Order: sequence, then structure tokens, then C-alpha cells
Amino acid sequence: LSANADTQGLTKLQAGTVLAVGLVFSLAVAWQWKLLLNALLRWEWRDLGLLNTAVLLFAPFACILWVLWKVEKQAPWVSPWYLLGLLSLSNFLLQILGMLADPRGIRLVQDIVVSRGATSYFTDAVGIRGVSEWLRHFHQANLAMHSSVHPPGPILFYYFFVGLLGPSTGALIGGCMVGLIGSAGALVIYVFAGLWTPDRRTRITASAFYALIPALTVFLPEFDQTYPILSMLLILFWVKALNVSRKSQRYALYAGAVLFTATFFAYSVLATGTFLALYGLYWLWSEKATRGAFVSLLRTSGVVLLTCYSLYVALWYATDYDPLATFLHIMKNYAYFVAGMNRHIDGRMLSPGEEYAAHAVLAPYEFFLGAGMMALPILLLHLYRLQQQSAAKGREMALTLIGLGTILTLDLTGWMRWETARVWLFLQPLLVVPVAIELARVTWLWRLAIFAVQWWIVVCLKAKMSFVEP
Repeated sequence: LSANADTQGLTKLQAGTVLAVGLVFSLAVAWQWKLLLNALLRWEWRDLGLLNTAVLLFAPFACILWVLWKVEKQAPWVSPWYLLGLLSLSNFLLQILGMLADPRGIRLVQDIVVSRGATSYFTDAVGIRGVSEWLRHFHQANLAMHSSVHPPGPILFYYFFVGLLGPSTGALIGGCMVGLIGSAGALVIYVFAGLWTPDRRTRITASAFYALIPALTVFLPEFDQTYPILSMLLILFWVKALNVSRKSQRYALYAGAVLFTATFFAYSVLATGTFLALYGLYWLWSEKATRGAFVSLLRTSGVVLLTCYSLYVALWYATDYDPLATFLHIMKNYAYFVAGMNRHIDGRMLSPGEEYAAHAVLAPYEFFLGAGMMALPILLLHLYRLQQQSAAKGREMALTLIGLGTILTLDLTGWMRWETARVWLFLQPLLVVPVAIELARVTWLWRLAIFAVQWWIVVCLKAKMSFVEP
């Protein structure tokens, strides 16, 4: 499973520092240190019992450790896709068993789905009487809060389950299906990490760490946990379209199809376009900015956009759905929604400048909270290593810096400034892969300890904080 991986890992001091950050953060959650965690955030404290939650979540964690052990021993009989399937299943079990830690049990998924305040997609789905007629007037519809700032995809998702299973069962199964689809990200990130490295051991490490991202467990059944799959596929096909073959445009066609799917479910994924643009510039530079490279970049971009446009034309022809009017309507709703919100400190509303400054700091903080917080020191060590090793100053560094540049751009522009542990979930793969590259270089015992603390952070967040309520 390994192909000449760099085994010179972190020093004991560096690995110990990573563990210390994770343990301090987990203690802050366990002891409910309000000032450290949510003085300016909108989450509520609760207590499901650390021991009870840990017992429930231990089995999927043990499965993840078994996968890492098999990879470490390079077992010749083990298929990577078999291991990846186990990691995906483990992530799904973390989500479902996490729900069982709550006294309300699995029915809590149904309660959240049917709640007009929690998501509202299901609420608007049960009101559909004819899909074509509904899509025709979607840009004029009076929808609930979450539905009003999203394209029709999430609503139609639940409309399918309502029609198939009825309102009650459809809400429960549909919500669980959101988690199951989200868990497939552990499979997709294995392929996505191949852009950074061909080493299978490192890529499976990325899948294992992704399966233990707290945000994927605590936000069930929010659609945000499925969006990383779309962002990874969009980036993957874009990079391959530019690098694999200038004559074949199949990857550009795939990217166009993913772009259509993404914009039919969530416009937030369009922020991935920052990565595409920055990588396009990097690719031009690596190709010496020749005329042929410019032509190839323009042709690839044209195929992506034309494919997406063609699919929307087909949808318009079939249903009279107006994607442009929908986009403008949703952006208007989003602007109105954002204008009515502001952060508060001790009951005092912040000024626009203070609010922007608070967002610029707290948005990345919430983002790293969703990753488990240990990702931050590991990422810093990764960047330090890349800076020290001149041989690494190539594709790996470029992809990592472009990924971080995408996250930083989103932060500084102030777009999607609320609950970034959730709404920025589609950018987590850009963090997970560099982190996994460093984790794969750590000795087995240190890696085991880091993954154990990461799991414990998931337990603490699930037991002590409520992120989604009906």
C-alpha cells in the first residue's frame, strides 16, 4: 500500500504539541469553557454524558484504527477500496450512533428534518403539487428561511422521499440518507488526495482523518456534509482536465456536470471557483504561459461552462425552470438575510467594522473547530516542512497554498460568515489532505495517539454541545 513514502516524521516535541492542543481543546469542551468556545457563537451547551457517548462511538473508531493498522502493516491481501468502504461505513455509524447518544434517539433525525426552523427543505417539499409547475415559478416562491437562500435541489431531494415513503418515514430515511451520502466523502477524498501524492498509505490516512472530522458527525442531517463531495469532484476534474490530456475533454465534461449539480443544490460551492482560478494561473505559469496553454485553458473553461449551461437549458426546456432568475432571487434573499444579522458581545451589537473584524477571526476558528482543532498545528508544521524542503516546492506546495488561499479569500470577503464549522464544510478537504500528508509521516504510536485524541474531540463535541436542534 505504500509507494516510497517519506517516513521522517514529526519530532516528539512537535507531535506532543499537537496532542497538547487537542487535549486542551477537548477539556475546554468537556468542562464547558464558555469564554473559549462560544462567547460569540450561537451553539447551546448540553450534557449527554461523556462516558455514554464514548461507549456508543467506540466501535466505529475501533474500525478506523483497524484500517490504519492494516495500512501500516501493508497487508498484501487487503484491497484499498475494501478499507475505504469500512472508513465510509465508520463515518456513517459515528453519525447514527451519535444520534442515539441523545435521549430522543434516531427520531431526532426526523424531528430536525421536519422542523421549519432547522432546515425547512422538507416543509417546502410537502407543499409541492406538481414538480414542473413548482420549478417554473421557483424564483417567485415564498419559501422558508433555509429554502429561500438555496436552489431547488434540497427540496426536491425530500420531495422524492415523501413521494416514495410518505411524510413520516420519508423524513427519517431522507435525513439518514443525507448522512450516508456525506460519508461517501471518505471514498472521494482518497481519489482527491491523489492530486497531492500517489502514495496509497497517505491517501488512506486522509480518508481516515476525514471520517473523524467532528463536523461530519455533529451536523447530521444537514446537507452541508454532502457538499465536500461536490467541491472535491469539481477540483479533481478541473485539474485533470488541464493536466491529463489536452485532446480529451471528458474531464471538462465531468466538471461541467458537477458544476450543474452543485449549483442546483447550493451556491456556496461556487466559492470553490477561487481554487479553480488560482490553479489555472499556476498551471499557466508551469506551462510557461505559452499560446497553446492559454488556448487549452480557455477551451477547457468553455467546455465546463457549456456543459453546465446545456444541462440547465435541458432542464428549462423540460420544466421552464429559470436558473438566472433563481440565482438573482436567492442572492437578494441572502443579502436581506445577512443584513438582519449581527454578532453581539455581552448584549451589545457590533458596528460594521467590529463585526467584520470579529468575523475575520472567528470564521477560521469555527472552521478549525469543525476539523477538530488539532488540524491547525499539524497544518502549520506541514507548511514549515514545505518551506524547509526545497524539493517539496512544487505541485504539493502549490496545491496546499492554493487551497489555503481559497479559504483565506472566503474569510476576507466576508461571504458566508455564519456557522462556518458547517457552511464551510465543503472546504474541509483542502485542509484534510495536507494534514494527512504529515500524519502519514508520523510513527505509528504517535499517529495512534493523535487519532485517539481526534476521536475524543468528536465525543466531547457530540456530548457537550448541540449544533442542530428541531
